[in-house]
Amino acid sequence: MRPQRPLRRLCHGLALSLAMSGAHSESLMEIYDLAVGNDPAIQRAEANHAAALEALPQSTANFLPSLNLSASKSESSQTVTKSIFGSTGSSNFSNTNYSLNLNLPLYRHENYVARRLAKSTVSRADAEYEAARQDLLLRVAEAYFSVLGRRDDLEFARAEKMAIKRQLEQTRQRFDVGLVAITDVHESQARYDLTVAEEILARNRLDNSIEVLRTLTGTYNEELDPLNETFSLVHPDPEDIEQWTRTALKQNPSLVAALAAVDEARENVAQQRSGHYPTLDLSASSSYNESGGLFASTTENTSIGLNFNLPIYAGGRTSSQVRQSLHFLEAARQSLEEARRNTQRQVRDAYLGVISGISRVKALKQALLSNQSALRAAEAGYEVGTRTTVDVLLARRNLFSAQRNYAQSRYDYILNTLRLKQAAGMLDVQSLQAINNWLH
Repeated sequence: MRPQRPLRRLCHGLALSLAMSGAHSESLMEIYDLAVGNDPAIQRAEANHAAALEALPQSTANFLPSLNLSASKSESSQTVTKSIFGSTGSSNFSNTNYSLNLNLPLYRHENYVARRLAKSTVSRADAEYEAARQDLLLRVAEAYFSVLGRRDDLEFARAEKMAIKRQLEQTRQRFDVGLVAITDVHESQARYDLTVAEEILARNRLDNSIEVLRTLTGTYNEELDPLNETFSLVHPDPEDIEQWTRTALKQNPSLVAALAAVDEARENVAQQRSGHYPTLDLSASSSYNESGGLFASTTENTSIGLNFNLPIYAGGRTSSQVRQSLHFLEAARQSLEEARRNTQRQVRDAYLGVISGISRVKALKQALLSNQSALRAAEAGYEVGTRTTVDVLLARRNLFSAQRNYAQSRYDYILNTLRLKQAAGMLDVQSLQAINNWLH
């Protein structure tokens, strides 16, 4: 179907205003690239992910030997006035000590648990980072289309104000020659004053949306590529809400992270119980000691042995820590159930949003055409005296309302398709690139 002329004029007007500004409009992918390098939330997620990965080498270190070298040297002054050996006098001398200590854990149950715990921590961190990356994709799209939507609102508000202004001027002229009553002038003036206020509100909302986008990119991005007038309304693939739900329950990153958190809490219980287990370490040491003075000596010692330790009683601390970790485990399980339910809800909301969004876009497009016809009929009736000024004002307001609703419905459809993919754990850069191809 060929686009209607008023809609074409609107799109051409928007494009012209962008061209006249002389500014380069940025695409959705360009905004995303800026957000990747500047969004504090994704930067924080990257840092947290990198920090969590260090759990593995730290757990591995528990199995490796530790080697410590210590040394000391001191200067002493000694005065002997009486000795059973008959030697007396004063002397200044040095004391030198060196020691090398090796410790190798042979059996520490907590180390094996810590290794498993580290793997669970890394799995959770990987899932949380993936969730943060998908969240960034959606936040960028939401902020981008929020700016486009608010810009549309401002353009519609300005267009409505100019149309009402022309209507007001025509009404005044008709009043001057006695064709209409003063009430028609007042009606037009009241409607014009309202459109002035609505333009101010639309400008403020646009500024707020631009500010939200700035929090992602770190810069002000006011000129954005608009959405093509025509783009494909595609049903979800597969068109089966239960299949989408099953996919989401398997690979939604937030749900995967919650599952890993349960594993992490379970291993933490095992780690606390390790406090009841014995430990066995191999220790070896070598030392050198040199003392001066009247009783100078030099000694070297080397030793190797096994250190066995069996915890018997620690004041009930270990048992308390086990009980505490069990409570944390139950909390993690409840968080997992909450995440599972939220995921199911998000899938259903987004899926139904896409399905209803397709019908809504089509219905609002037809409503736009109907309101265009209604305005033409009202204007024609006004010219021949069968319709009043109020009828024309109302028809014009309905038209601009239909334009706003139609434009917003297209943005809502796009965002719901992205939300559905995010809920299913399938949102990626290629998804955003596909949306970017609908811009110009």
